[in-house]
Amino acid sequence: MSSDEILLLAFENVAGHLANLDSIRSLVQKLTGHGHTTDKVIQMLEGKMEEAEVTLRTDLRILINEIRHVTRGKFSG
Repeated sequence: MSSDEILLLAFENVAGHLANLDSIRSLVQKLTGHGHTTDKVIQMLEGKMEEAEVTLRTDLRILINEIRHVTRGKFSG
C-alpha cells in the first residue's frame, strides 16, 4: 500500500469524526501525489499542528493516529 493510499484510507476512516472536515480534506489533497513517505506525511501534518487552532490540531492528531494505525495493520497480516 502506497503512502498516498494509506493517507486516503486513514482520512476516510476518520472523516466522520473531524470538526474541520474541509480543511483536513484540502490538506490531504495537497499531500497526495508527491511521492512522500508515510513518515514524511506524518512529519508535515505535525508541522501544521504548530500553527493550528485547537480543534484543527485535534483533527490533525486524529488523522495522524489513524495513519499510524493503518500502517501497523499493513504489516500484520
